[in-house]
Amino acid sequence: MERYSFLPKTFFSRTLRLLVLALLFAGAAFAQSNERTVSLTGYVKDKSTGETLIGAVVSVKEAKVNSSTNAYGFFSATVPQGSYTVAVRYIGYETIEKTVTLNEDLVLNLAMSETNTQMKEVVVTSDKTNRSLQSTQSGVVTVPMKAVKQVPALLGEADVVRTIQLLPGVTTIGEGAPGFNVRGGGVDHNLILLDEAPVYNGSHLLGFFSVFNPDAVKDLTLMKGGMPARFGGRLSSLLDVRMKEGNDKTYSASGGIGTVASRLLVEGPIKKESSSFIVAGRRSYADMFFGLFNDSTLNDTRVYFYDLSAKVNFKISETDRLYVSNYAGRDVNKIGDDVNMNWGNRTTTVRWNHIYNSRLFSNTSAVYSDYDYMMGMSGEDANSFEWKASIVDLSLKAGWSWYVNPSNTIHFGGDAIRHQFRPGKARPLGSTSAFNEIYMPEQLAYDYAAYWDHEAKLGKRFNLQYGLRYSGFQVVSASDQTLFEYAGDAGKRKLPVNPTEYGKGETIKWYHNIEPRLAVKYDLTATSAIKAGYSRTAQNLHYVSNTAAATPLDIWVPSSLNIKPELADEISAGYFYAQRDNIWEASAELYYREMKNQIDFISGAELLLNRNLEGDMLFGDGRAYGAEFMVRKNSGRLNGWVGYTLSRTERKIGGLNNNEYFAAKYDKTHALSLVGMYAVKPRTLLSASFSLSTGTPVTVPHSRFDFEGFPVQYGNGARNNFRQEAYHRLDLSATFRGKNPPGRRYQSEFVVSVYNALNRKNPYTTYFRPDEEAGNKTEAVRYSVIGMAVPAVTWNFKF
Repeated sequence: MERYSFLPKTFFSRTLRLLVLALLFAGAAFAQSNERTVSLTGYVKDKSTGETLIGAVVSVKEAKVNSSTNAYGFFSATVPQGSYTVAVRYIGYETIEKTVTLNEDLVLNLAMSETNTQMKEVVVTSDKTNRSLQSTQSGVVTVPMKAVKQVPALLGEADVVRTIQLLPGVTTIGEGAPGFNVRGGGVDHNLILLDEAPVYNGSHLLGFFSVFNPDAVKDLTLMKGGMPARFGGRLSSLLDVRMKEGNDKTYSASGGIGTVASRLLVEGPIKKESSSFIVAGRRSYADMFFGLFNDSTLNDTRVYFYDLSAKVNFKISETDRLYVSNYAGRDVNKIGDDVNMNWGNRTTTVRWNHIYNSRLFSNTSAVYSDYDYMMGMSGEDANSFEWKASIVDLSLKAGWSWYVNPSNTIHFGGDAIRHQFRPGKARPLGSTSAFNEIYMPEQLAYDYAAYWDHEAKLGKRFNLQYGLRYSGFQVVSASDQTLFEYAGDAGKRKLPVNPTEYGKGETIKWYHNIEPRLAVKYDLTATSAIKAGYSRTAQNLHYVSNTAAATPLDIWVPSSLNIKPELADEISAGYFYAQRDNIWEASAELYYREMKNQIDFISGAELLLNRNLEGDMLFGDGRAYGAEFMVRKNSGRLNGWVGYTLSRTERKIGGLNNNEYFAAKYDKTHALSLVGMYAVKPRTLLSASFSLSTGTPVTVPHSRFDFEGFPVQYGNGARNNFRQEAYHRLDLSATFRGKNPPGRRYQSEFVVSVYNALNRKNPYTTYFRPDEEAGNKTEAVRYSVIGMAVPAVTWNFKF
């Protein structure tokens, strides 16, 4: 078995010494007091629906102990015996206080009421205790779903991913580009979880919408760096999306009818206050209008997406809860009788929460994820074919949280994942087809991980969170096959050498990585803190794409005989401020990340159905560094945020650009975002967002020659040697809410929006072609996906 590490031994040994030192300090915290203590535990819920609330702050005032509810709404606080005032705070909810006497362990379930004044119905209200200031980690952003629904969106569809693209450190190639880029990482460097299930393609309609139905989402958290040890598998970030659990008090429905799609959600109790369900569906319907045209091709065209989310939960006992959630979504693109492309995600998660005692909580999950995609040409002619590919994951996770005492919480556990890759199979459809059946061998891999994570409070001002994650990756032969190594000159196609036979089920390669994580926080005052962190991450699943922006038809491949794990090391530091009432907050962060084993491709690489794909791959280093600034107003008639990022993202690939660093294809030096929401009247809200960023790099050909009358352009080995025009976009929306007095079940609102209100033709990419009118010279052509203002109207309802 091979251990693969890119860090110098001196660096790694220093990191280990730092972790050992942290362990010694934390050990002192364990032994801080022999005083008799008791535990206060329970769940925090929404009073009207029974939904658990994630990240609610539970404070035991006299003991000066704060605890936050976890991803399942559970909290635990350990204090000396005595009488206390317990306060619970959560954004958008009325603060509650209770007086309790703690002579023994106590279970206290708390129910919170939403703020119900008409003004606050359309304003993002503040939480008296700032979650980002309390957290030890930097780079963690939680976005309230109310804010997501108020940010102007394309064609009136509130969108999770488009909202986080307005945060500092997060960028995208442009309209029509799936996914997002975080701190210099590619779209595949982000782990997207929906109720703990990985989502491999988070976009509908080639990137215009995300797969998450906003009506069904309860909470979303973005970790831009410094992930705790319990998370892994990707280099850059984690987007953790949690679905609603359903109203266990009464039945209700909500939804919306918009310009491009309609939504409907139904929820209610299976058994009141002990079990509930939620079902949410969404479908676009632009294709339904194609039949109105007198064009046979348009009549047979189908371009739409749909998704269905469902979840049930059961309170089995006071210590056991069971959750089952499911998602299914698909994009269908059928043009006439010929071209057909479709892709989709399916996930299922079964989770069991168990409370062993007042200080030990566990979660066990079984997860299924399937992402499949296909394209083809129908008919009986010689060009008809069908190509399919997929990746299927089966995983089992187990994690424990041990609330040792007021100053120490330990998380530990592990997971195992089985990855099955079907890189592609093409078969002829017509009897006269010129194609023979082509297929890529299936690939099989097993992902193993174990982690230990410790949160410690050392004194009144100093917080420490450190941990260690082990990741093991086993590549297994799915069938009897012959594999090759590849040799050749840097930057050119390599040839297969050293053939080796592997039998079905035989291990091809093992990779092992140790991933230390460390985060520290020092409270300067009650309203400000400085934070710093270090993290090492490893990634064994790789996205194969050589285009400016990824497409749903790009394939995933595992680490293999020739593809080593991608590795990254990041250090970060920042200053965080929040007013006592949390009306204003601000932050400034610096980061530096080094990456190894970054993947690129030779010019003219063949990515689909290429058995020697690894011979077309190039490998090298990457680095990203920058500064992120954010000022945010959380409450009042006017609220929103301003974010700015100054950054650089570079790659150094053998055989390209004279083996020197060059700008990555998603590098943006400057990125500015402004988001504002203003309550003109109690039932009228105006919203606007403005984005401005440096243009992305593209490759300009160096010269051209003619081959049999056809112009052929080629470069001089320089990648991304030209930068496109700057990108900017203004989006506007207005929300008009009906009269919804307290106690009235029926509510409705109209949302009028304009996407790209300045009619800006932002460049998506630039390509080059002969200009026949100018003597057949080469001309640059700027391609814009959305080059005009796009208005929309949406009617939302709830009853």
